[in-house]
Amino acid sequence: MRVLFAISPGIGHLFPTVPLAWALRSAGHRVLVATTDDSVGAAANAGLPVVDVAPDVDVEALLWDYGEQDQDPVEAARDIGAVIADAQGAPESLFEIFSRVSDAMVDGMVETARRWRPDVIVHSILQAAGPVTAKVVGVPAVEHGFGFLRHRDYAERYLRHMVPAFERHGAEPGPPPMTSIHVAPPSMMLGDGPGWPVRYTPYHQGGVLPDWLTEPAAGPRVAVTLGTFVPHMEELTTVERLLEAAGGVPEARFVFALGDGYDTGGLTVPGNVRFTGWVPLDELLATCEAVVHHGGCGSVLGALTAGLPQLTLPHGADQFLNARILTGHGVGLEAGPGEVTADTLRRLLTDAGLREAARLKRKEIEAQATPAELVGRLAAFAGGA
Repeated sequence: MRVLFAISPGIGHLFPTVPLAWALRSAGHRVLVATTDDSVGAAANAGLPVVDVAPDVDVEALLWDYGEQDQDPVEAARDIGAVIADAQGAPESLFEIFSRVSDAMVDGMVETARRWRPDVIVHSILQAAGPVTAKVVGVPAVEHGFGFLRHRDYAERYLRHMVPAFERHGAEPGPPPMTSIHVAPPSMMLGDGPGWPVRYTPYHQGGVLPDWLTEPAAGPRVAVTLGTFVPHMEELTTVERLLEAAGGVPEARFVFALGDGYDTGGLTVPGNVRFTGWVPLDELLATCEAVVHHGGCGSVLGALTAGLPQLTLPHGADQFLNARILTGHGVGLEAGPGEVTADTLRRLLTDAGLREAARLKRKEIEAQATPAELVGRLAAFAGGA
């Protein structure tokens, strides 16, 4: 079987698909990733063959093209997040934005598929070039999720914006035979869309582990990660507030895993705080008692897999919804960036109810089918759709 992975730019879209791609390769199937921008190098670093289907496209300009509106990207991200959290849906602007990116990728995606001849296309959420290409070359499509929504109508909504792409490639507008893969614990999923549940398997790239990460901590360790966008949004003000709160919990050790490229030289850092560059998040979480994060799906699901209580500081997109799901299931706390205090962090570490709920969610995840166990089902779908 030949499986083409059609992935939107951004490691948050790519990383959740890597375990399935490797499960397929390990079972003897062929895999090719078709993507662009930063996902090209990330796929190659994951050991996967990859083609750049839109090498000349400025993805950032497409995502943040505000020529006809006054709102800046940060405000828009917050507004989209509020709609998703309150309505358990998505505003039309979200589909318009991702359809622009998909349309920029679809010609290269179709050309790649015609040459490579896949039996099925696995695509990330909102990557409309995947189902369009599947329709053009006559194969089924499988949407690979990374969050908590079973979104029955998403394909219909984003494919409305792709009619010119269908026509450009001689295909009747409309979805191909499709299903979805859901990686969140079944008890936490929202909506009633079709799909296959699978165990979330963290992938955060490899890396050389620092000595301190393989040694016992001097006290309970708490991971702090804010993704790749939040520090830019808040100009490190969120980090400053968290540092002040962490200094009030001297019995704990806080690891601020902010990645590389941030100038933290002017910050006041308490003695119980360590800054680090890129480390594999799953390896860090395995040494921790709790985690503080922005509410991105990778951080949320990674912490659930590790069985850790979570404090979520949502800033935009689906982060507000993720935070409310966590609090609703008793596995986490939610706060605004300016609301975090030492007492908040101390409760995160000591609340027995949070810890027990997190343990139970971890057991639920461990009982799910692995990506390897999904391979046969995917092959049957590719052959029978």
